Amino acid sequence: MKLVSSSSKGDFKVLEGTRVVCEVVYKNWFSSKATTSLNQAVLEIQPKNIWTSKVDLFKNDHNVGDITFNLKGQMVIRYINPDRTEVNYILKNTSGLKLKFEVFNAEKALQFKLVCTSKWHQLRYHYDVELAEFDGQTELHELLVYCGYAAKLYLSIISAAAL
Repeated sequence: MKLVSSSSKGDFKVLEGTRVVCEVVYKNWFSSKATTSLNQAVLEIQPKNIWTSKVDLFKNDHNVGDITFNLKGQMVIRYINPDRTEVNYILKNTSGLKLKFEVFNAEKALQFKLVCTSKWHQLRYHYDVELAEFDGQTELHELLVYCGYAAKLYLSIISAAAL
């Protein structure tokens, strides 16, 4: 599986082989609001505040969680399953020179890796998804949508902090 950038404004596709599972589309170049259709559901991700330090996750207009940046420099994805159980995932950058994110569940078990295949000078980011022991608590494609968004948000936050 892959996450492939489809425009310089941040849009990306979730691919399984050559099949496009879904495409996450940002409202415009400056917006942090993104939407996609997945399995007959509309997923919407939108900032809760102007600083984009917290974003809300919506599925068919129902709030199903959020993404926040914690003090350890990690993205925390909180998702509420249809049976109302809460699942937490941590996305963290684990490399120095080559961009690589690892996603862990609340029990600190590695779920998968997002390994960047783009060059540092490109404006677009492509990731290979390397599955580990994925626990299936959340639908994989949906979690990849949230992790792709969180990875882009992480880069934005880190870039802004460097200025």
